[in-house]
Amino acid sequence: MKKSILFAALFVMVAAASAQTFSAVAVDKKDSRMQWWREARFGMFIHWGIYAVPAQGEWYMANANVPREKYAQYAKEFDPTEFNADEWVRIAHDAGMKYLVITSKHHDGFCIFNTKATTYNAVQATPWHKDPLQALSAACRKYGVRFAVYYSIMDWHSPDQGANKPDSVAPVYNPTHFEPGKKQAYIAYMKTQLKELVTQYHPAILWFDGGWMNGWTSEDGKAIYEYSRKLDPKLVINDRAMGAGDYGTPEQQIPANGLPGQDWETCMTINNNWGFNLTDISFKSVADLLHNLIDIASKGGNYLLNVGPTAKGVIPHPEVDRLEAMGRWLKLNGESVYGTTASPFTVQLPWGRCTQKSENLYLQVFDWPKDNKLVVHGIYDKPSLVYLLADKNRAELQFEKEGDSLVINVSSKATDSICSVITLEFKGRPVVYNPPSIVYSLPVFIDTLGVNFETPTKDVEVRYTLDGTRPTMQSPVATREIALTHTTTVFAACFLQGEAVSEPAQVTLVKVSPQPAVEVQNGVRYRYYEGKWDSLPNFGALTPIRQGTLESFVLPPQKALVDYGVVYTGFLSVPQDAVYRFYTASDDGSKLYIGDSLVVNNDYQHGAVEKEGLIALAKGFHPIRVEFFQAAGYDSLSVSYGSSTIKQHFISSKELSFEK
Repeated sequence: MKKSILFAALFVMVAAASAQTFSAVAVDKKDSRMQWWREARFGMFIHWGIYAVPAQGEWYMANANVPREKYAQYAKEFDPTEFNADEWVRIAHDAGMKYLVITSKHHDGFCIFNTKATTYNAVQATPWHKDPLQALSAACRKYGVRFAVYYSIMDWHSPDQGANKPDSVAPVYNPTHFEPGKKQAYIAYMKTQLKELVTQYHPAILWFDGGWMNGWTSEDGKAIYEYSRKLDPKLVINDRAMGAGDYGTPEQQIPANGLPGQDWETCMTINNNWGFNLTDISFKSVADLLHNLIDIASKGGNYLLNVGPTAKGVIPHPEVDRLEAMGRWLKLNGESVYGTTASPFTVQLPWGRCTQKSENLYLQVFDWPKDNKLVVHGIYDKPSLVYLLADKNRAELQFEKEGDSLVINVSSKATDSICSVITLEFKGRPVVYNPPSIVYSLPVFIDTLGVNFETPTKDVEVRYTLDGTRPTMQSPVATREIALTHTTTVFAACFLQGEAVSEPAQVTLVKVSPQPAVEVQNGVRYRYYEGKWDSLPNFGALTPIRQGTLESFVLPPQKALVDYGVVYTGFLSVPQDAVYRFYTASDDGSKLYIGDSLVVNNDYQHGAVEKEGLIALAKGFHPIRVEFFQAAGYDSLSVSYGSSTIKQHFISSKELSFEK
């Protein structure tokens, strides 16, 4: 018996050690294949297909509810005689982009590569009869740009997938679902095409999309990820196959603090559409595009910026002009972007951003100081050299230490109107002291609120004040939780060897009285409207098309596909006096009111985005109103809430009521 126990214990120890070794090997392999991607920082996204013929964006087939057979006729008009793969890749290269991702198959199902899986492709179904991916792959090798492909799981053309609402005249495609018994056939079709893409074009990245279709699961995503990984162990694969992925892909937005601990890439349009849209002239400025790139790099992410070529195969001139301007800036300042890591500063710098590379910090200054003094809080060590990155002579800039700050003397005029970069060289990795974190459950409270202070730096002490003044050496040291009983502005700063070494953190925590409850009876009402809006209209000035009751905040069963709005009114029952956090997740805009108080503002035209807000409520019923509008594309709405003692959950019919 003892021998058996000893053997079992030894087996467990060996298994645990093997698991640790396997995990370490897996991490090493990922780090190895991700290294070039992490250093690249900037890539070109290209949405191109037969949707360029009607020139109304890549979702035209769905937005205009075009039947499959009718939409497929655009393939006969797709003849991009002005396509020049060298020119496209040269534009990306000169813009400073290190990789290029092109749509091999978008949601419309048309393939712009040579595939044996279907004749619905650029080589066989168009008068052009050419394979643009082959040409682009070769051009990328020529210019030293990594080639990559996008592939959509959702397929509006596939006989294996059914439209959400089939109709011979105006089908609603999104989201599709697998036809009965056809799921495995479609997965086999996918695998055939993925193998073709990997073996024919040798992409560095597989960029999946469309994994939200009905019937596709996380298990399917993991399986297709593993299948793709076996095709080429060096492939970098994004997270949109669902269930697995090497990096996250926020769309059309830059996370406020990046995605700490995770590789990530913001994909974004240069105007408002991914595919070419003749009427879309809302191009982002060069300043906005460069600031986006710098902001993303400072948070440890990559920027995948999209262009939408025309049906003739030309990248529109306004897009090229902007990319060329970005390239000119990067030729002088690219050192502050490529191969850098996220800013060591946890609080955004008021005048710009910062990136880091080994022993250097790069200060990317958007707003040049009017008094010729650039103040950088929290730098403890003195740099060995300070200079403008764009200055070939590296003329030294004078600086001095003032308390917790490094003050750099700069010229009266910025060297670049969009962003000037100052390099700080250190002998050794620079030490940066960030403000401490002031930790609390909610920023508003009813009775008392506990507050703690945290800092990742071990050699400092945190001192705080509760009277609205900046902490000094005479302020109390934070050693335990403090309890607030009234509205208080809390300051806290890090101190080392008798002096402040960080900017103070600051927050005002507000004591509130809960709104009184009201008495009501069952249900929730809705009013339905139709119209074209970019943001929520004044529904009070409009006449509803119909109205009725629903169990909760679900979209009405009878609604238009696009261009409609809904107003929900009723009463929400909350179980106790508390501060509550409300959420709306909507596509497009929404707002949530409790009584007359706007709690969540999630307005304007956008994809599925969740916003939140806080309010203190007394136990009982409270008037709630949710306004929502849908412009184009996919529509969705969910409303949820929670508190420090109630887990966030969707508001159910049991919690909602309306007056008789």
